[in-house]
Amino acid sequence: MIRELFAAAAIAGAAIAAGAAIAAGAAVAMAPVAVADGGDNMYFDQPGHYATDVPGMNYDAHLNAPCDNMDFFTFGRGPGGEALQCRWIANQWPPIDTGFWVSTYQLFGVKDIGAPCPKPQAAAQAPDGRPLLCLGEQGWQPGFFTREGFFPG
Repeated sequence: MIRELFAAAAIAGAAIAAGAAIAAGAAVAMAPVAVADGGDNMYFDQPGHYATDVPGMNYDAHLNAPCDNMDFFTFGRGPGGEALQCRWIANQWPPIDTGFWVSTYQLFGVKDIGAPCPKPQAAAQAPDGRPLLCLGEQGWQPGFFTREGFFPG
């Protein structure tokens, strides 16, 4: 008698499992199909050339990635088009001799040293490739800011 109960339970369980498998198969068959889009919708704007870009611009820069162009032609664009600058970070640990891509001020293209600038906290590049900062009444000046202040470049 107990054998017949176990056999009946096994048959019923198998029937229930088969029904669930068919239902799951139908659900998978009706699921929407994913199609690769080439990654062109990853950011709201497409990286590329902007009107304020400078000669020597690096279009493969990524925030916090290592870089080695810390003196001349220091600007780049990240994947979303954000302006980045290659900078050596003081007291970084472990000590290494590369710089890193960091966020920079709004970029205003190539400017002459001492020319008037549009606003404080603005960046540009000198014709010789040095990075420039707007210092108010002093105009565009080569150099960079750190927490200790302005360092001429």
